Amino acid sequence: MQKAKSILAIGLLVVLLNSCVYSLFPIYTDDTLVYFPELLGRWEMNDEDYVEFSNTSSGPNFFGSSESADLSKNKEYAIEIMEGGDLIKFKGHIAKIGNDLFLDLYPDDPYSAEGLGSNMIPVHTFAKLKFSDMQLYLTPFDLQKLNKLFESNLIRLRHENVDGTILITAQPKEIQKFIDKYSDDESVFEDTETYQKAS
Repeated sequence: MQKAKSILAIGLLVVLLNSCVYSLFPIYTDDTLVYFPELLGRWEMNDEDYVEFSNTSSGPNFFGSSESADLSKNKEYAIEIMEGGDLIKFKGHIAKIGNDLFLDLYPDDPYSAEGLGSNMIPVHTFAKLKFSDMQLYLTPFDLQKLNKLFESNLIRLRHENVDGTILITAQPKEIQKFIDKYSDDESVFEDTETYQKAS
């Protein structure tokens, strides 16, 4: 039963973010982390689907030192994404890479039945983020377009292709260089999802 829930969670993650581009490591480093209190609250796509940012008091960052963990904790969001009646909870961080913002999402409780399961490796996924007072824009990478670039060796970034799913295995600084290079290339992104700030 737990394995079935784990598979379901992965499937929901793919549907929610319209992307199968995953990273073993986060895309942020201490020098790129930013925090925007104005993002706190609920952003709605329609009457049912939404993204909600909250304060978090979660524990240290799994990948960093205690000093690094404290910084990532202070600039961390608790994020709920509801789509089609299904809710998934994440820990979220925003990195400023070049002139753009990117949201890094990591399962809130990756080893629970609702997370990725004890027999799975939890991963990060990310999307370009823009926002104004009343609108939030999330733009995920396009898996198929990135696959073509990887296959033609136009992207030199450590990764594995697991049954058509890209798993980036590069370190955060390497990922940042890749993101910065392609952040203005609309051809490697999915369509933007637009949310309105709830009143």
